[in-house]
Amino acid sequence: MNLILLIIILILLAIIIGYKREIKNMSKQIRNSNGYLTPIRISSINREIENLAIEINNLYKKNHESNLRVKENDENLKESIASMAHDLRTPLTSIMGYMQLIESDSVKEIDKNRYIKIVKKRTEKLSNLINSFYDLSRIECNEYKMDLKLVDIKEVFCEVLALFYDNFLEVNIETTVVIDEKVPKVIADEGSVNRVFSNLINNILKYNSGEVKFIVKDEEKFVVTTFINDAPGLNNGDIEKIFNRFYTGDLSRSDNSTGLGLSIVKALIEEMGHEIKASLEEGKLIINILWNK
Repeated sequence: MNLILLIIILILLAIIIGYKREIKNMSKQIRNSNGYLTPIRISSINREIENLAIEINNLYKKNHESNLRVKENDENLKESIASMAHDLRTPLTSIMGYMQLIESDSVKEIDKNRYIKIVKKRTEKLSNLINSFYDLSRIECNEYKMDLKLVDIKEVFCEVLALFYDNFLEVNIETTVVIDEKVPKVIADEGSVNRVFSNLINNILKYNSGEVKFIVKDEEKFVVTTFINDAPGLNNGDIEKIFNRFYTGDLSRSDNSTGLGLSIVKALIEEMGHEIKASLEEGKLIINILWNK
């Protein structure tokens, strides 16, 4: 009887020593990892030890992913600040230069009036840039108030497009509009939908010189609004960045652009719970908005 008891005690001691060795080994691996993503490896077949290792590895993975997001956000913030500083500096430098000319006694009055108009234009660009950046920041920080309700996408689109009718005539752009007869309503914020359509059409007016096509159609899972225009200056690499803040592609930045229009469009669409995609096919930029039914 004593022998059996002794054997049981020895077995338990061996198990405890094995657990202690595994835990010590895990602790050593954690110390050596220095917080980096290094999977914990164990040799024990005990389920509890194995589960502990799995939980530790999951925490390491989440921490690693969190660190990557923080790093990416920091880089995006630095890039945004640098881009905004550049975009602010350019019109400010121009304004300061023209103000010096306006104050000069050697400049004719007719030239001063022309310079004043230029200063006004540059000031409006500054105001648009600051307002756009502020709006985008509010959307991304969930401070942009939305009234989500059933919205008739077809009706809003037609109303916005009608407002730009004269603009298309002025720049001699031929438009093709294809709209399904029956289009269901979707959950969205009507003011945001209006702004999305306005931004996209404005973008087309600024950078397109050929034919454009607008489509509103009812598909199985989505209501899809499509914007198609010529984009000879874009490539597939540009498409991947087209919704980025201060995108510097030729077709999304110019003296008349803040470089934030498409970023705001994407942020608004996603805030409403829908999806936007961009693609390039045969020299044409195609932007599809997928409105969930």
